[in-house]
Amino acid sequence: MAETNVTGGARRELTKYRVTFAAALAGLALAGWMIQAAYEQHIEVLRIGDQTGERLQMRGLIEQEGARHGQR
Repeated sequence: MAETNVTGGARRELTKYRVTFAAALAGLALAGWMIQAAYEQHIEVLRIGDQTGERLQMRGLIEQEGARHGQR
């Protein structure tokens, strides 16, 4: 029995799987890059918050780190 037909059906199916696999791999790489970029931005936001808190403490606008809550 032949593994392919006259039009090369098996080769075409193999190419489809290769293209699908390559697209999935590219999507996975893109998702990883997006997660890494979001993490770096999150770290930068935390750093800016720390710097702002330190400046407020130096100016005496806040006495301690964290929120102060009154009793209810």
